[in-house]
Amino acid sequence: MNRETRQKSRKQLSRRWRRALLANLALVIGLAASTAAATPITVGGAGGPALQIDPIYFKGFNQFGLTGPGAHADYFATSPVPFLAAGGAAGMDLTVAPDLFKPPFQHPQHPSNSRNPNTNGGVPTAPTNAVPFVADSRWIITNTSGRALDDVLLLFTKTSGATGYPSVDVALDDFLYDTLEYHSQTAGTLYYGALPLGDLAPGKQVSVLVRYVVADALLLSGTNYVIPPFGLSGLAKGSYVPEPATAMLLAAGLAGIGLRAPRARR
Repeated sequence: MNRETRQKSRKQLSRRWRRALLANLALVIGLAASTAAATPITVGGAGGPALQIDPIYFKGFNQFGLTGPGAHADYFATSPVPFLAAGGAAGMDLTVAPDLFKPPFQHPQHPSNSRNPNTNGGVPTAPTNAVPFVADSRWIITNTSGRALDDVLLLFTKTSGATGYPSVDVALDDFLYDTLEYHSQTAGTLYYGALPLGDLAPGKQVSVLVRYVVADALLLSGTNYVIPPFGLSGLAKGSYVPEPATAMLLAAGLAGIGLRAPRARR
């Protein structure tokens, strides 16, 4: 099972578990529960493989936070917390080394240089929300903090304009990323993409699959298209908790199971 399949399977199992807990909660206290509606789209299938993705866009280019939590928030943190510095520069707590898969999965601006060369009939066209640019990358994350870090989350906080990149719409695929709900003292509630990295001893490396979804024209530098960079950060154990409702639902769900069990024995 590859990394993408494991990440997607983990997300689906988490959602099934949550739905089961919600069902038990409704039985106990008579409340109806629901999750936010997903908005998946199918990309590809134009001379190549097809793929279903669930884009959640950032609020704006170079602005912190996604437009929402997707199906639900998976983690919760409240300011102030000690964020870990993450990126490719020197002096980071988490050093990132990306390796882009080539060719990209779907590239409307250059269809022939993609796994789906017949995108938009093979005619170069600017990406849109319906037909976005989609590419995957393998990231190697190294703990360069000099100390052990437990239960690390790699956070995708924004798309960065530091390189002079024009304003474009960028999304994360909710099928692959978890979501952190962060309560900022100055900016209110923000939602960040999150990938769990597990426990990282000093110098330990871990790889994750990162997916880019861009719904506007990519910057062309010479003959190369440039993907807009993510703003990154990290959190370790003690700086965040699982989404608060999970614990409450778990207790209520178990209570519901306990209440129904005696009736089943009668």
